[in-house]
Amino acid sequence: MTVLAQYSDVPTESKREMAKAKTRRALLKSALRLYSLEGAQGMSMNKVAKGAGIAQPSFYNHFDSLDALQNELSAQLKDNYLSPMRLAWVDMLKDYDVLSKAQFNERCQQCLVMIFDSAFQNIALFQHLLEDRPRFTANIENQSSLNNGLGNLVIEIQEEWTEIFIQGLQLSNRSVERTAINLCVDMAAAQVHELILGCHQQRYSRQQAIDTLSSSFDALFANFLHGSNQSK
Repeated sequence: MTVLAQYSDVPTESKREMAKAKTRRALLKSALRLYSLEGAQGMSMNKVAKGAGIAQPSFYNHFDSLDALQNELSAQLKDNYLSPMRLAWVDMLKDYDVLSKAQFNERCQQCLVMIFDSAFQNIALFQHLLEDRPRFTANIENQSSLNNGLGNLVIEIQEEWTEIFIQGLQLSNRSVERTAINLCVDMAAAQVHELILGCHQQRYSRQQAIDTLSSSFDALFANFLHGSNQSK
């Protein structure tokens, strides 16, 4: 039986569902491509639909709004980014007390390589995500739609890093205030973001950046973890 014959035997409803799923994926890919090129300022339903090869009115057959599409794409990107490295970071924090300085440095460098590799898979996307992240403002009502969906992804990822730190600390029998963990994550993230951009601008090599971060993280974690409560 040929592939064409096999496909012809698929129920009409299934064919329709497959076609709809394909178009939905095309819309997500179109949005990702558009955001990587233009950031949140360039996002529009018309552009996303055109990039997926459909008319704008057909967009609503797949997503309720542009925000809904961005939220789904944001969730996918966050999962793709964090899934490969979550366990490695949890284990490094869990084992911190039994690791020698050399062992910590090796583990930390391995974890940082994963972060750099992920960022450089689409450095244009990474830059736009940093540019579009929400800024603190006294008037919350003035926060624009840039802070939704993809524009809020960096903040959401940092919140996930806080949860990763909490998990690692709990496994090492530590109890630390969430505000202290947030501060540690914010400091670490700021350093990582700056050095990734510096590598992209060729101000230094990736290995130089990773070496610098590993040394910095050793000091940061030592201060943070040694000041925490342990119940061993």
